[in-house]
Amino acid sequence: MFYPASVNLQDRKCLVVGGGTVAERKVVAMLISGGDVTVISPDATELLTFLARIGTIRWHKRQLKAGDTNGYFLVCAATDFTDINSAVFAEAHDKNKIRLVNVVDVIPQCTFAAASVVTDGELMLSISTSGKSPATSRRIREYFETLLNADSLYTLGYVAEKPIPIENRQLPYPIYLLLENRKCVVLCEQRTEEIERRISLLHRCGASVVCMPPDEVKPHHLEDAFLVIADETSMVNTPCESGDRFIWEYLAEPSAGTHFTPHLVTDDNLIISVAARSSAGTEKAEQLRKKLANQFENNRYGAFIEFLGARRSEILQSFPTPKKRADFFETLIDSLEIDSSQSQTCCLRLTNPGCSAECLFNWVRRGDLERANAFTSKLLDKAHEGC
Repeated sequence: MFYPASVNLQDRKCLVVGGGTVAERKVVAMLISGGDVTVISPDATELLTFLARIGTIRWHKRQLKAGDTNGYFLVCAATDFTDINSAVFAEAHDKNKIRLVNVVDVIPQCTFAAASVVTDGELMLSISTSGKSPATSRRIREYFETLLNADSLYTLGYVAEKPIPIENRQLPYPIYLLLENRKCVVLCEQRTEEIERRISLLHRCGASVVCMPPDEVKPHHLEDAFLVIADETSMVNTPCESGDRFIWEYLAEPSAGTHFTPHLVTDDNLIISVAARSSAGTEKAEQLRKKLANQFENNRYGAFIEFLGARRSEILQSFPTPKKRADFFETLIDSLEIDSSQSQTCCLRLTNPGCSAECLFNWVRRGDLERANAFTSKLLDKAHEGC
């Protein structure tokens, strides 16, 4: 499980290495959250080129050079070249000790994962399947776009296929921290209910948690800390700008830290975060969270994601290109065991909560894993025959 965080990105320096469509979405997300964005790439999409021309971003039109990642708060590698992406991670994280580093589609070289994002301008929803089912994440994102009449990062920046300026909406930047075996320090006078919830979430994410009173903290306690959570802003007096040792969260004053934990809807591996642009939207965010909790929590979405994650490695090895892999996952999720003359796709119970169709999703929900696995294997064999 990944740890959800809404990052305070206003005016913080962000670097994106790469200039394709994936890099474009990264840049758009950072800009609407107020990030100060630099792009390094020999080429760039039409939108990125436009944003550089009007001065919204800086674009270094060249390949990555040694030292390029120094001084940034957040770094993302989004090129098509594994060696370049690995070099970005090695320099940014290992050498420069930058805490927030993401390499697209390479979880071992990430300290955070990006999220599928939907925003209506006041609220921001993000969806994570802990890297186990991007296809399910995309399906839920598209449902939210319709539900809220909202924008996604796939549509922002263009009108009638022409690039337009991206405005700073002062929204939090939603990410999911990878805390497995990473040191997280919790500073508190008392272990309140909120502190206990936070500690429980850290443990579920595999973090190595140290909890202690603030007056007992010595410098060595914070050595190698990835994340620090404090219940009062006075407890940590070392600001964490780019290059400092850790990222931090203040429970009493969320805007004072590098990030805060948003309103959450969870069902095992499915995590939906709801964050408001300002404190004025907090009540609206909580109302939406409750509505989504009724729909998603304890409804076996997490079990479905776990099933797809268990078969993911086998499927990835079965297809040579990302597109063919993505197409197979879409086919797998959409396939229904019905007469071929019927044109129908799986709704994942998003638009039809009472759906009882004979499909992979409902088999997993009912616990019929033998049937679900047999169907998946049959579909894989059929795909191989067509290759």
